[in-house]
Amino acid sequence: MSSETAKQPKAPPSKAYIAFLVVSHMTVSSTMLVLNKAVLHTFKAPATVLLFQVGSSALILWILGKTGTLKVDPFEFQGAKAFAWNALAFMILLFTNAKALESANVESVIVFRTMSIFVTAYGDIKVLKAKALSPGAMGALGMVLAGSVAYAASDKGFQVKNLAWVAAYGIANAAYPIVTKMVIQSKEMTSWGRTYYNNLMTFLVFLPALFILGEHKTVHQMYSEEDAITTWAVMLLGLSCLWGTAISFLGFLCLENITATTFNVMGNANKLLTLVVNATLWQHHASFLANLCLGFSLLGAGMYGHVKNQEKPDAPPPAPPKNTQSNEQGEEMQDQLLKPDDMEAGARERGGPGNV
Repeated sequence: MSSETAKQPKAPPSKAYIAFLVVSHMTVSSTMLVLNKAVLHTFKAPATVLLFQVGSSALILWILGKTGTLKVDPFEFQGAKAFAWNALAFMILLFTNAKALESANVESVIVFRTMSIFVTAYGDIKVLKAKALSPGAMGALGMVLAGSVAYAASDKGFQVKNLAWVAAYGIANAAYPIVTKMVIQSKEMTSWGRTYYNNLMTFLVFLPALFILGEHKTVHQMYSEEDAITTWAVMLLGLSCLWGTAISFLGFLCLENITATTFNVMGNANKLLTLVVNATLWQHHASFLANLCLGFSLLGAGMYGHVKNQEKPDAPPPAPPKNTQSNEQGEEMQDQLLKPDDMEAGARERGGPGNV
């Protein structure tokens, strides 16, 4: 392998950059929950709203890529195949979430979602070959779980009609960040390219749901009625499409730089924060003890982030020595000195995990 083809090791991102990504993603995700509630209040067709969000995002990124405004990877079947698995995992996550909420109260679902962090951590280590969690990180995750269990017990208690669906949601929630991380590692792409592929394949995978759920009839009825689709509703839908693109882009940037376990902790912290906001703004006010438990769980999430931030990143592999000879001399020496087995190993050194 000549010095021209040798790639310099990528320097690890700074802690400030990772903190910026995490805070940005959590902020956009939290506001997206409020925005989606407003959209669905005026446009009562959730599958159609999702299709608009991912479809418009894919179309905008395709146009920006074609015009050279952004560096968006062109469409390839191999990349589409990988992101189809990611879209399928997302659809399973949404479906099991809906069934879990039908089978249990919100508090019980939150506990199972929190428990999924430990499953993700196991998959992180065994599948993605991440470093094992330190005692401090495990202790912080224990605080997250203990706080959510205490919250459920002190508020409405555990009300589970069908444990299978609640457990299925917990497993789907644990698997989703691992699947996404595997897709990221399967192919070198730009973050805009990943956002384009993810939204395009999600659109194609979810499109049949529009007809299976019968929402095409609902949309046709809304279109037929006067003032059913207002200018305000269209504006909210358009804003949610832009917000959805931002969430997807920031999500891939986060998963490029953090572990699947940390991403799962971020999601749980978002859910707990949403509960705090709902308890403050809407009619249901949790007890002081329940809110105290929520705070304890959020404190655990914050401590986990602090512990991970203090950990030293893996040192990048040493850079290959610079070849001071001419290209012709370098190639000549390689032919003489490299054994066939060494050359074969060098050709494989850039290999990563296969497609999901």
